[in-house]
Amino acid sequence: MKEKKKYLGTVGLIIALLAIGIAVFQDDIRENFKPKPKPKPEKTLKELAVEAGKKIIKEKILKEEPEEKKIAQTKRDFVEITYCALGFLAIIFGAISWIQDDHIRISSGAISLGLIALAWQYVLVGVGIAVFILIVTSLAA
Repeated sequence: MKEKKKYLGTVGLIIALLAIGIAVFQDDIRENFKPKPKPKPEKTLKELAVEAGKKIIKEKILKEEPEEKKIAQTKRDFVEITYCALGFLAIIFGAISWIQDDHIRISSGAISLGLIALAWQYVLVGVGIAVFILIVTSLAA
């Protein structure tokens, strides 16, 4: 009897590698899809003087505190959602391929690379800590 070829683990590996690639280059991808800023119309000298005068009156005469800028909350953008979804999909494909008795190395590779894609920021922190420990231990020896 011919054995059926099982491709889910391999597909999971490819998806996981794609997700990690997107996670690595996420800043460049965001930069390419960022909308171009519209040029602001130039203000005349009169408008600039009026704005400066209003600001001085508020601060010195009315003794109002300048408004503090709000701390920007992090929003999930399409790049982060994409590599997280692909990582989760790779985990699912790896689990299904393991259930179907695909090779354990391929299945576990898809699952582990999918987890790396999901937790990309924490992976970078872990690598940074590992490099720091390596440098400290090599200097202490």
